[in-house]
Amino acid sequence: EETTAEVSDVVQIGEVVGTSNSTGNITTINASVRLASGSDPINVSQASYTISSPRGNAGVISGNNETDLVNHTQVQGMEADDGSVLKDQEDLLAVEINLSKTDAVNPLVESERVKLILQAPAGGQTFTELKTPRNIEDDSSYIL
Repeated sequence: EETTAEVSDVVQIGEVVGTSNSTGNITTINASVRLASGSDPINVSQASYTISSPRGNAGVISGNNETDLVNHTQVQGMEADDGSVLKDQEDLLAVEINLSKTDAVNPLVESERVKLILQAPAGGQTFTELKTPRNIEDDSSYIL
């Protein structure tokens, strides 16, 4: 049985969309995130993201949205003064990670499998496996 203490700081990753640039690589990842059932409020700007590939490449990215690397957009259920804090399970936040603004992770290429791991400030983790399309067109978006 799960207790509240075990799920008190977990964020769920929903749909993830990758956008390519003019080089045919996916350089931007947009993930929708919300609180897991029973979780306490979480400031997503204090979270971190790990993106890893089967080739052994991995990079950790700060969730701080005060940089060009990460941007947060309130989508649903949040008040303007909530900032990047998910307070209720109905709250939905879009997290954009610009892979071209970091040396920690390379842009994603065709037919690549990667893991996106979100680590909440208090330590709760959630991850999703993503697969890029076989053919990536320039300046296009794909559900990963």
